[in-house]
Amino acid sequence: MKIDHFDVLLSNQSDKPYIGGETVQGQIEISVCKKVQIARLSVKLLGQVQTSWRNKNSEQVYESNEQVLNEYVDLTRVIADHCDENFYLTEGLHNICFQIPLPLDVISSIEKENYGWVRYTCIATLEIPENGASELIAERNFSVVSMLNLDAPYMRQPTSSREESEVMGCCCRRKIGVISAQMTVADMGLLPGETVKITLTVENNVKKKHSKKHRDIAHECVLISLCQQLDFVSQNRYELHLYDRKSLTIAVESHGTCKATPGSGPETKYIDFTVPRGLQPTSTKANGLITISYFFKLDMETFDVIVPVIVGSVKTPGPV
Repeated sequence: MKIDHFDVLLSNQSDKPYIGGETVQGQIEISVCKKVQIARLSVKLLGQVQTSWRNKNSEQVYESNEQVLNEYVDLTRVIADHCDENFYLTEGLHNICFQIPLPLDVISSIEKENYGWVRYTCIATLEIPENGASELIAERNFSVVSMLNLDAPYMRQPTSSREESEVMGCCCRRKIGVISAQMTVADMGLLPGETVKITLTVENNVKKKHSKKHRDIAHECVLISLCQQLDFVSQNRYELHLYDRKSLTIAVESHGTCKATPGSGPETKYIDFTVPRGLQPTSTKANGLITISYFFKLDMETFDVIVPVIVGSVKTPGPV
């Protein structure tokens, strides 16, 4: 073999993903032990979405594939500087640099077993005309985070929701009070890694007997969770007019706080909630095979308070 090493390397060798609109930079390494004639050198970025599963009720198989990125660069003129007049690549180690900008609307990488994935690959191809033509291929996977700027005014505004539930007596089945809760998130737009302020106002006007058992209720906790919802769509493998949908909800971070004391009036609590790093931004394409959304959930046992929020990738510090 006249070429004993062929590989593609990306300048971003860490696990940090690229953001939509950024430029993927890298180099192709070629080690030649004996000069060889070449025909073409190219590199491309491919992005693929797949959703796939078997419906447990119908036993039918659903599978959909969609290409979401195909950016191609021909590097033949660049590698020509490393060749002689007959386009023979000379002996030694050759490094061919490249850069390819990502589209602004590229979607985020994700992997969920038995549901679907979004994957990106950088592929370098060297075409060799000798001995009936052949080619060398090198691949390097990379991850992407979609571009979602959180500087729009409405994303810097607070968002809230309020729910309440009547409490019935266990014996007479008569209403003995109401429990209400309001949750306010300081910013609708959240950046992974930042801390957002949550205001929680809970009122429990249920009249309780003054027993030790009921006094302990004041020390019970409620849970506030930031939830990621993933919605998947897939097409029937054989009957193409049929589609199936699956959803997956994950609590990516949770904080506990004490319940309101019965009969003590409204109680307001202020919580500093840190958004986990590494979250994919909220999807902006509503009809994609995989859609990502987020919401805060306050679990009050008898009811939930849901506050939708938007997770982004870029946010200017301070007020806009």
